[in-house]
Amino acid sequence: MYKKPLQPRAIATEKRFLDALNDLLKEKSLGQLSIDEIADHAQLTRGAFLKRFGSKKQALFVLWSSYCNLASEQMVAIAAYMPKFACIEDACMHMSKTLENIQTLEFSVNRAMHEDFQENLRIDPQTKKIFLDCVDLMRQAQKQFNLAGAASDAGAFAAAQLLVTINYNYVLKAMPALPANSQARHKLIGDVVALALRA
Repeated sequence: MYKKPLQPRAIATEKRFLDALNDLLKEKSLGQLSIDEIADHAQLTRGAFLKRFGSKKQALFVLWSSYCNLASEQMVAIAAYMPKFACIEDACMHMSKTLENIQTLEFSVNRAMHEDFQENLRIDPQTKKIFLDCVDLMRQAQKQFNLAGAASDAGAFAAAQLLVTINYNYVLKAMPALPANSQARHKLIGDVVALALRA
C-alpha cells in the first residue's frame, strides 16, 4: 500500500523516481517501460522503487496526482477570473487555451493514463474528481452569464467533455483538421463549448 513520504530523504527519493518516470514516458508507453529502466534513469535501485511504490502503475498514479493538482489550481484561477470575461465564449476560449497548455506540458502522463484506461476500462478516481471539478467550473460559467435558468446540467457535463476531449485529442495529434493557428483553434473550441453550455 502506497504511503506519501514524510521524511526529506524519502521525498527526494520519490521525486527522483517520478522525474525519471516522467522523462521516460516521453519516449515510451508505460507498458514498454521496465522498473529497471526507471530505477537506472533515477540512479537508484529497483528495490528502492518497489519499496516506495510497489508497482509501475502506482508510480503513475502518484505522478498523475501532481497533474490533477495543477489542473485543479488552474480551474480555481479561472473561476476567480470569471466575472472579468466579456462573454461566455471568451471564458470558454480561455479555458481551452489553459487546458491545452497543461495537457501539452504534461502530455506523457496524460497519455499513460489513457493507456491505463484502455487496458483496464476503468476511470481512476482522481480523473473522475478533476472531470467533476471541470463540470462545476462549467456550472459557474452558466451562472455567471445568466444561463443557469435556461441551460441544463447536462449542458455543463457536455461542455466539460467537449473541452477535455477535443484538446486532448489535438495534443495527441489525432485532430489535425482543427485550425493550426492557436487563436482560431481556441475560438472554435470555445464557441462549441459555449454552445453546449446553452443546451
